[in-house]
Amino acid sequence: MKNLAMFADGFVDEQWSLVGSRISQTEVNLIDRMTGFADRITAAGSGGVGIELIKKRTVQGGFVANIGYAAALLGADTTMVGLFGKNSLHPVFENCNKVAKVISIADPSVTHVLEFDDGKILMSDMEAVLGVNWQLITSNVKELQKILTDADVIGMGYWSLIPSFDEIIRGMCAMIPDDGKPRRFFFDFADIRKRDEASLRTTLDLLNSIHIPVTLSVNEHEGAIIFEMFDEPFAPENTEAVRAKLGFDELVIHTPHFACAASFKYGTATVPQAYVEKPVRTAGAGDTFNGGYIVASMHGKSMEERLTLANAAVTHFLIQGTHPDAKTIKL
Repeated sequence: MKNLAMFADGFVDEQWSLVGSRISQTEVNLIDRMTGFADRITAAGSGGVGIELIKKRTVQGGFVANIGYAAALLGADTTMVGLFGKNSLHPVFENCNKVAKVISIADPSVTHVLEFDDGKILMSDMEAVLGVNWQLITSNVKELQKILTDADVIGMGYWSLIPSFDEIIRGMCAMIPDDGKPRRFFFDFADIRKRDEASLRTTLDLLNSIHIPVTLSVNEHEGAIIFEMFDEPFAPENTEAVRAKLGFDELVIHTPHFACAASFKYGTATVPQAYVEKPVRTAGAGDTFNGGYIVASMHGKSMEERLTLANAAVTHFLIQGTHPDAKTIKL
């Protein structure tokens, strides 16, 4: 079994539907499109806007819990280091604790997720995540060097939300021996627009200087920004060109309609994704894709097989509202 080590965020996701109009005590018309929400705000012009919320669920959120949980269910031996509760484990992370080794370093942040059929809006209290740094990790994880040394894949996210991202990567690289073991870093930068291009280029330069191969996974919005930085039109056929300009070993892009990837070793692939018109759950979909991709890559699958498995995992998540396991998604 391959080892996956995940660092270092943690969110409690409060997920909501928005009411467009109420018909009765039990019947409502929901705002099912993001443009409908935008139109409601725009129509108000100024002043106040009152919108009723309906709680859908409270679940774990963030890079570590979502990707780590998805990968663990698909068979990865997973260690999660993150913000899961200072004095005791927050109840939403109990499911993670059943399938992975969970190490908490502080209390989680909270995200209010407004879900629509065509997307989501995430509004987060970032205080806890902003406080994540190398000192916090090293002072709370006793077997940190062993976790890093044993890991086949080390996941770290999200760059755009963690100001100390570069510091943490430097600390990890100093602790990981250059012993010839084939390890890999896996990154999801999240919303790149939250930080400036100079900061992004600094991080890209850092990741190009380390001795461990890097996989970067981005969604369509993040991908478009990366492609524009390197003067390439955002299209699957340009993925290899952008990967080469980035200097990373692998570049993965996942969208609601297709997934594509380019690898220095395994070449390129593009796999269509069946669009889910009425998803049961959207927050965490990209993380579920990433969990599937990581496990498939651990098993040495081809690029096309990795994307096919990852697409199957995210389709299950969108339609069923739950993460698939190894019985549902066959490797």
